[in-house]
This record gives sequence, structure tokens and C-alpha cells, in this order.
Amino acid sequence: MRRLTLATAVALGLSVLPRPAAAGPLLEGSVGVSWQLEPTMVRAPVSVMLAPGWGFAGILKVELGLAGNLADTQNSQFDLELRPMVVVSPPLFPLYLRGIAVVQNLLHGPTKPGYGGALGVSFGLFGVGVFVEAGAVARQITVPSASVPPVDQDVYRWYAEGRAGVSYEF
Repeated sequence: MRRLTLATAVALGLSVLPRPAAAGPLLEGSVGVSWQLEPTMVRAPVSVMLAPGWGFAGILKVELGLAGNLADTQNSQFDLELRPMVVVSPPLFPLYLRGIAVVQNLLHGPTKPGYGGALGVSFGLFGVGVFVEAGAVARQITVPSASVPPVDQDVYRWYAEGRAGVSYEF
């Protein structure tokens, strides 16, 4: 009886450990909302993103997100953006860091760059995970200058962003 109990305890302990890390494809889907921080705080359109990628040994992921910015705020229209991303997540620890590059205005142009990062927490079992993250993204936008006559100029504005989603590692 004692051996059966010990064997059961060992089997349960091994089943709780994470599966062996291996390189392979992954897919993430998420929804995010952001707020422009300057000159006044204004909510930006909600974005829905699908991000295929490749994971390396459970520590590093590279992804290329395609985000659709919904036209749910005043004076906004549906547009797409590409988000090349790198995710670094230490093993056996739920926190991760995400580096983000942005190419925005793919549909309505002109395309403009952006960059940022996020800190997130994720939990998963059997390849399926859920995550929540908070970050900041600097986006290039065109604003009229104060000169006379006004001349449009491109400036970077910071946006705080919250995002939640699911992931699947094949």
C-alpha cells in the first residue's frame, strides 16, 4: 500500500511539471484597448490581433501580429497594422516581456512606424495558455504645427495599452 501511495505521489508530481520545451509553431489571439497619454488622455480604437509565430525552447518567441483597429471611437476608421514582436519568458515563471515594433495605417496610408513594449503574465496547460499584459506603444501621428501657415508634422505620441488573449503552441 505504501508503494502504491508513493508511486501515485510521484506520478502526480511529474504530471504537474511543465512539458519539455521544444521549438515549434504557435498562434495567439488577443483583444486590446489603448489610451493616448498626451496632450490629453483619449481612448484609441479597440484592436483585435491574430499573431502566428515560432517558439524556441519555451524561453523565446517571435511573432508577427496582424491587428485590426476597429472604428469604435469618434473620427476613427477601420485600419490594419503589422506588429513584429519578440517575447522573452523565463521558464517556470509566469511573467514575460514583449518587445513590439509597429507598422500602422496599412489600409489608409501613409504607413508610419511605432515601437513599444509590454509586461505580461501568462498561464497555460497542455499548450493552451491565457495571458494579460500592460504596455506602452509610441505611435507616429501627424499633427498641424502652431506656425502660420500651419504645416503638418509627424510626432510620436505614447499610448498605454492593455491586452488579453489566448495562445496555442502546436
